[in-house]
Amino acid sequence: MITDTIIAKIAEEIIRVRGIIRPEDIDLKAIAKTLHAEVEELPLSGCEARIIGNENKATISININSRHERKRFSLGHELGHWQLHKGVLFSCSDEEIGKFSGNKDHREREADVFSANLLMPDFLFEPLAMSLNHVDFKSILELAQKFRASFLATAIRVIDSNVIPAMIVCHDRNKRIWFNRSRDIPNRWFPQETLDEYSFAYDILYKGEDKDERQQAVSASSWFDCEGAENYEVLEQSKPHGDGVVITLLEFNDEEMLSDFYEKPLDVYKLRW
Repeated sequence: MITDTIIAKIAEEIIRVRGIIRPEDIDLKAIAKTLHAEVEELPLSGCEARIIGNENKATISININSRHERKRFSLGHELGHWQLHKGVLFSCSDEEIGKFSGNKDHREREADVFSANLLMPDFLFEPLAMSLNHVDFKSILELAQKFRASFLATAIRVIDSNVIPAMIVCHDRNKRIWFNRSRDIPNRWFPQETLDEYSFAYDILYKGEDKDERQQAVSASSWFDCEGAENYEVLEQSKPHGDGVVITLLEFNDEEMLSDFYEKPLDVYKLRW
């Protein structure tokens, strides 16, 4: 297995050596050509993308019926296989590209990490992420548009950038599907398996309510069942994410919630409401 740090460096170097200095100049089809990979868009059944290649040349097929952002992530994903997993034939389904559950093959996850870093390399992404006042839908969507990436892929990159302590959580009607948190959020803040009835996400998922999508303060006990959670608040913003699924951004703005983390002083954060 390859570490995320190494994968990020490989992807970023591909962007740097080509002299790309603006997000809008990241042309994945042109990059693929320089990596000896031809790209074709075809109607695909049963998969989002596939790659066939030998040691020297590859052909990548992308589902022509997918939306633009999906095509770009899929192409980045297959380029990840081409750079990291040569010699293996991959036919990647919708469930294997850009899905953030921890249950899939490690090579598919590695290709996702590569794609995210190819589309949004740190040296271009982090300065823009640092300018954010909040981790909210509006700011993430604006970043996504700059990089021509999906909302979800961009949200994960913002969380991973660790510029503001925040968490993204995805639930269906039965359970928590996956979550991701900034590395400076203490481990004790682990989101509950099922949605609490006092969360805004619960009203969206189970009552079908069209909630105001602005960030709103909610008791931390609506999301976490650890001791003392009722003494704190987090900012919640939730919205539907497909049929029977809700996605939530949680922003941590209480210094005491972060106080048992030792690696960084609290004043590095832009802690604000």
